[in-house]
Amino acid sequence: MKNKQTETKLRSGIGLTRHLISGVLCLAVISLICARAPAQNLFASDFDFQGNYGIIDEFTPNGVRSTFASGLNDPSGLAFDKAGNLFVADAGSGAIYKFTPAGVRTTFASGLPLPDLVSLAFDSAGNLFVAAHVTIYKFTPTGARTTFATVQLGANGLAFDRAGNLFVAAGVFKFLQPNTGLVYKFSPTGVRTTFASGLNYPLALAFDSRGNLFVADGGYDGYDFPVVGAAVYKFTPSGLRSTVASENDHVSVIPYGLAIDSADNLFVADGVSHNILKFTPGGVRSVFAPGGEEYGLAFQPSQAPTPTLVNISVRGSVETGDNALIGGFIVTGSDSKQVIIRGLGPTLSSFGVSDALQDPTLELHNSTSMMSFNDDWPNAATAAQVPMSYRPANIRESAFTATLTAGAYTTVLSGKNGTTGNGLLEVYSTLSGLSNVSTRGFVGTGDHVLIGGFMSSGGNGSLQVIIRALGPTLTQFGVNGALADPTLALVNSNGSVIASNDNWQNTQREVIQTTGFAPPNDLESAIFATLPNGNYTAILADKNGETGVGLLDVYKVSVATNK
Repeated sequence: MKNKQTETKLRSGIGLTRHLISGVLCLAVISLICARAPAQNLFASDFDFQGNYGIIDEFTPNGVRSTFASGLNDPSGLAFDKAGNLFVADAGSGAIYKFTPAGVRTTFASGLPLPDLVSLAFDSAGNLFVAAHVTIYKFTPTGARTTFATVQLGANGLAFDRAGNLFVAAGVFKFLQPNTGLVYKFSPTGVRTTFASGLNYPLALAFDSRGNLFVADGGYDGYDFPVVGAAVYKFTPSGLRSTVASENDHVSVIPYGLAIDSADNLFVADGVSHNILKFTPGGVRSVFAPGGEEYGLAFQPSQAPTPTLVNISVRGSVETGDNALIGGFIVTGSDSKQVIIRGLGPTLSSFGVSDALQDPTLELHNSTSMMSFNDDWPNAATAAQVPMSYRPANIRESAFTATLTAGAYTTVLSGKNGTTGNGLLEVYSTLSGLSNVSTRGFVGTGDHVLIGGFMSSGGNGSLQVIIRALGPTLTQFGVNGALADPTLALVNSNGSVIASNDNWQNTQREVIQTTGFAPPNDLESAIFATLPNGNYTAILADKNGETGVGLLDVYKVSVATNK
């Protein structure tokens, strides 16, 4: 067990950095927790033509709006895949864009018809179906395109039922020609039947958990553009129709988009009030969110991912040469993972950090070569893909995005022209994929100890990790000035120390050996912990207040609970 003198040293060091735990390290994780909470958020394409054109809005379950993406050219249809990536039909460019949960944008498909790219839907196999004028295209997960079907009237809304049948809202906005709109049903093999007729201008479709189909009917031009016959209809699986809301109600409704949440509440983008309306399964109507003129709506799918390390960060003293701040991480899984990597310096001054690195540079390496380099984030080749909420506050700071296959990667944070100071190195991932993170850096005293942050997510709400603080072992790998006697503390998001260790064999020896990650040297430290999902901080210091190079590791592990 730790003696009182060692415990006092640890807590003293923690006290010096407590404001950093609640401030600087939260820079690396809190923004994502707040903006990307696991609750089911609603996404909407903004269609208002009044300065906010080309925006994807995100709404929390309480209706709080934020901007998820901007710079589009007429976003309309939205759809999420099973991994939580958002696909956007951009009618103004003829492209389909893919946004990761962190907001990183890539082009999934291009060259589609203008301006009739209006709706998207995924089948259970992950194929994406696209309504573009009279054609319905099918894209495989790898992006291969085929024509699934054509319809005589314009194909508008798309939706799949649980049996895998594709429903298509088809119609054209016609002057004084009502009752010409249809809803087609296509079997998985492409056989077409008419599910509903006598509609005006069906625009959007959505299914609830009971198989009821909701149809947004945009109505028709009564005379010189007063809209007549707009409504939201509900069709039972057998085709029985009822009216949920219409333009004849005391509160007019011209529906543009529909979405249904996991509780079967219906959300309607209303073109009259410019509000998003909410209808409970019992038909009670309320305003979910005011303002804007939203068009396409889609709910973020509820995720139940495997336990994983989602984001990592480390704050430490950035020296020159081999004593730069060096972070390593391992990407797992068969799919590529998109990450955002940032190197901050000047921003730290706003959080009371002394001697902040004034002009950081950032490198990303794979096992053989340097993949990316950045000095001043606006100059990065992928600067436009860095989501707004992750763009550094200071243009001298560094950031870029990367799409990475499974493997080991290294990030290096240095000072331009050999400058030194405190820096913050961050890696944000998508909702899965990191199994190990490590950081090597110079460990000083006081505010210059090595401080690592990480966020856990998924699984059954908890994650098993082993955290290591190495020093003497580094000399075996040619590292000069290795830390002689490292100590380790684990801190939760409230700033409370939940575990500490000096000399790993003094506590948890058996379970640490079971993980296979026991430190090679008895003077080195390790902590095994089962942690509820959230953000955590690990602090690496020297027992006797010495300085040197240390290595901070976090491994995702799986150990039987009786160990």
